[in-house]
Amino acid sequence: MASLKELIFNKGGIGKSLSRQETVERINPLIREHIALNHQHDYVIRTIGDAEIAERLEQFQKIARVDVGKLAEVVFSAGGTAYSGVDMEPDDFNLGTDPAEMIHRLLEAERRFLQLVNDELKLNHQIRTKAVLNLVRQHSEERLRYLQEVARRYPKPATLATS
Repeated sequence: MASLKELIFNKGGIGKSLSRQETVERINPLIREHIALNHQHDYVIRTIGDAEIAERLEQFQKIARVDVGKLAEVVFSAGGTAYSGVDMEPDDFNLGTDPAEMIHRLLEAERRFLQLVNDELKLNHQIRTKAVLNLVRQHSEERLRYLQEVARRYPKPATLATS
């Protein structure tokens, strides 16, 4: 919900919002990270060997793919060309074969992504960009809560104990 201040000034609030070019420069790396995160989720879905977890992650992925599209729309609306991810291959993302390792690696990747989104929300983006970022944050938080729940069932492997 937009604040009264945002509605009155119909920009990113009082003060100068990021320029269209700055928006493109800030959102494209976020799109790249989201696509990479999606590949990691897809890897776990294909590899985990637990139908319940795979099914739930696939439900999250449907929303995550839409979120990437919304971020791309922000870039296009700002007059830029959105990062497409064509330079990434699913085989570039290997989270191991141990289910516990996969879950904990995915959990850490989701935490890193959420931090990037939160960092963006500290900036003076335009209202529409903030709305999309807030939605992306909400969805990341939902995935993170689920992954934390799953991670409790899988002890953190010793190979990841120092990370």
